[in-house]
Amino acid sequence: MTMVNCIRFKPTEGCEEDVFRETYRIYKTLDGTLEKRLVALEEGEYASVIVWKSVDHFVEVLNRDIRLIDVLKPYVKPYDDGEFFHAFSGPTVDLSVYT
Repeated sequence: MTMVNCIRFKPTEGCEEDVFRETYRIYKTLDGTLEKRLVALEEGEYASVIVWKSVDHFVEVLNRDIRLIDVLKPYVKPYDDGEFFHAFSGPTVDLSVYT
């Protein structure tokens, strides 16, 4: 069964290039994906959307020492709720709730 993982975030002003560079660097290390994209949502907000071949591939990356959210955190500002990232994962994601 495939797995979808979405991580929404807002880069700190002036840090978009850093986010693009670091996302690309992490994406190159990901095995077991069917698709991976960095998507512009609304102005100043992005989402990393990854479709995994299986839940096992997704869990393997969650257990890594270095994950995308760890690398991006210095370049991201928190939302009003204090969280730096809003993430959703599952066999399917209701994008109307997410975006």
